[in-house]
Amino acid sequence: MKPLHPLAILLASITAAHGTPTGLNNIPTADTVPHRTVAVQAFSSFGGANQFSTSGAGKHSYWMGFKAGCELSPLRLEFGLDSPLGTGLTGPLFLQVKAGVSLREGGSLALGVAGIPLTDTGRAGDPFTYAVLAHDFGLVRAHSGYGLQTNGNSFLVGVDRTWEVLGRNFNLNADLVQSRNQRGLITAVGAKCDLTDHIVLESWANFPDRDSVSVIAKTNFVFKF
Repeated sequence: MKPLHPLAILLASITAAHGTPTGLNNIPTADTVPHRTVAVQAFSSFGGANQFSTSGAGKHSYWMGFKAGCELSPLRLEFGLDSPLGTGLTGPLFLQVKAGVSLREGGSLALGVAGIPLTDTGRAGDPFTYAVLAHDFGLVRAHSGYGLQTNGNSFLVGVDRTWEVLGRNFNLNADLVQSRNQRGLITAVGAKCDLTDHIVLESWANFPDRDSVSVIAKTNFVFKF
């Protein structure tokens, strides 16, 4: 049997959608990028092991990518590409796709696949296929779903709420996923802030049931056409 590359072992050990479909912290949601909008993303991982720590636990990892949205009523479509960059491991290049529909009474549903490797497939791990539901209860939005991945199936649970602060959206959120082939849990708490019409800042902290805390910091550059 061909030995697994260390990056494949890392990605397989942490259940989360590789790549960055629209979502909370470690879970995709039924939201999609708005119609005719592109978000260019630059993000970094610090601290313990997580799905983006391709340089290894305790080392800084840097990623770049983009995602775009298109509406073909009643479907809302999203696709994107991302890859780790830097002086260490560069690549693989990951593709993610998602299709969502709006439901009655403030609900929505989406199906998607993330972490589809387009390069370096031998060290990329397997794709993450998921289905998620969302409902706005007024006080909070609730998200639930399930993801399928080789040795990495996981329930997907999260909540979020958005306020308007100084005329800009400010979002607080939390989510929970399984890890280590459903034997562990990772809780994450995060925030998003619309700094301008074209810049969205985002960050979250991962609190695994074992291993060290890690932090992700992300800047989104949003363009409409």
